[in-house]
Amino acid sequence: MATSDYLGIITQNEIQQLQQTTQSGDRHPVATLALEMPKGQVAFNTEQAAKIITQKNASWLTSLKPRLIDTTTISNASSALGELRAYGALLETCMTVSPEPIVPGKKVVPEFEVDAGDGSVIVEVHSRQLNSDQRVSARTYSKELAAKVEAAKKTNPAKATVVTGELDVTPFGAPDTIKPGDSVLTNAISRIASIKDEEKQIDPNKPFVLWLDLQDPTVWGLSIAEQQLAPLYTECKDGEVGTGALWFALYGRKDDPMIETECFTYRVRNMLHDGRFFQTMKATGKPTRISAVIYSMPRATVLMENPSAALPLPPRFRASILKAPFFLLDRSLCEWKPGLVKARVGLEREMIQAASNALSTFTFP
Repeated sequence: MATSDYLGIITQNEIQQLQQTTQSGDRHPVATLALEMPKGQVAFNTEQAAKIITQKNASWLTSLKPRLIDTTTISNASSALGELRAYGALLETCMTVSPEPIVPGKKVVPEFEVDAGDGSVIVEVHSRQLNSDQRVSARTYSKELAAKVEAAKKTNPAKATVVTGELDVTPFGAPDTIKPGDSVLTNAISRIASIKDEEKQIDPNKPFVLWLDLQDPTVWGLSIAEQQLAPLYTECKDGEVGTGALWFALYGRKDDPMIETECFTYRVRNMLHDGRFFQTMKATGKPTRISAVIYSMPRATVLMENPSAALPLPPRFRASILKAPFFLLDRSLCEWKPGLVKARVGLEREMIQAASNALSTFTFP
């Protein structure tokens, strides 16, 4: 294969063909990364992962190509990129990584099984996609913008013309104005908490990690802010307070207060349901079997463990994952000893309650 092939397997001609999907309003994630100039962090992460995989398991990467260049369903290529980045990141930890492990009695195969020397862990990868209504809006916007460009060319064929447009995108879905308490925040929390909620890939005899890839450039125009990993955070210079959707999606409890800032007023919303680690799964009626969630962002890899995991992570896995690219220990909740995460989450929920009580009665002069 030519050295100029993208990721070592996709030709420049194929990239150009993928780029043609933009004409129908769909930005193909592979073409978006391959043609990005200058290269951004996600493109670097993707290409670095491909290099490592080529050294360790080139045949796996080659087998992924049909999904990477699929144009019938953009989500297929997006999911393949998420698996590629996850595989590369796991290989950097020096753990043994086995793709597509067999789970006894299961027809659905998880992405990976990893072992650091003290027990196997199943890793299932998920890449967030745009809701169907959001993708339709993006297609419509793309077509309208293309029409404006063509009109500008005809009006001023000899002059350089700038055509601009604006589109609001909410990756977790637009809020329902009729539904009480619905907002961008509550939608994000609800969508994250329900990912893979049927838990079909779980091996009942091994710890299970849900790896959430939040790096698709066609979904996240700007990468999701790391503050979303905290229960509460401030932003800007005016003391605006926000609630971390990524934290609440896992550790929040029903009716927990969530603080948002509107103009100069602190507003408290209540959590509408339990976070993932405290939910009962619809398919089984039993508590979730997820041992931990890993959030994979362009410049952050974060491990958040279940405070009451049926099967806790092996110690060597926990230590090895620190070698994953851009691992943030300060943002992670790790069970370095039994009961540690439960105690920390309890203190943070107490802090949230106290802060909401104080701020909900505060008024600016």
